[in-house]
Amino acid sequence: MDHFEMVETLREKANVSYEEASAALEKCNWDLLDALLMLEGEGRLNKDETKTEEKTYTTRQQKREESRKEHKGLIATVMHKLAEVIKVLNSVHLKAHKDGEERLSLSMTVIVLALLFAFWAVPIAMIVAMCFGYRFSVKGLSIDESVNAAMDKAGTFVGDVVKAAPNVVTVVVEKHDEEAKPTEETAEKPETEE
Repeated sequence: MDHFEMVETLREKANVSYEEASAALEKCNWDLLDALLMLEGEGRLNKDETKTEEKTYTTRQQKREESRKEHKGLIATVMHKLAEVIKVLNSVHLKAHKDGEERLSLSMTVIVLALLFAFWAVPIAMIVAMCFGYRFSVKGLSIDESVNAAMDKAGTFVGDVVKAAPNVVTVVVEKHDEEAKPTEETAEKPETEE
């Protein structure tokens, strides 16, 4: 390293002027470390303004451990949020009533899991239960009564359909029977084979 490079290096490390760096190096017989120590001993080394770049080297194992710590933090956060959601869902219940008596109470966690794994089975089961006279309500944290009112309307609608079903079936059967009855003209004419 030549004298110019040494002056520049000391100037950058000690954050002093070119003249101060050159003078310090000349006093120390161009020994960079001694010049830096001399400036520090004299108090001319401004530590707040020095630009020291600390280079840290890590091994792959350290990088993996740091990465795992970050992922553990992320996984822990996700699991904590999931636990909060499950706690809220467990505090809300879907209740099935028949003739004013509560017959079944399921937490919303069970309902959500059932919807995830057997999407079509849950609504069909609810409609079939409504056909047999069951009514559903939701009880829990701060469930709005409009939810229960809507479920009552659905139950009433299904009940009305079930009550009207025998009359509709009878009308359809009678209509079909009337269409199938032979008229007098077709009954009197025998079929001829040609």
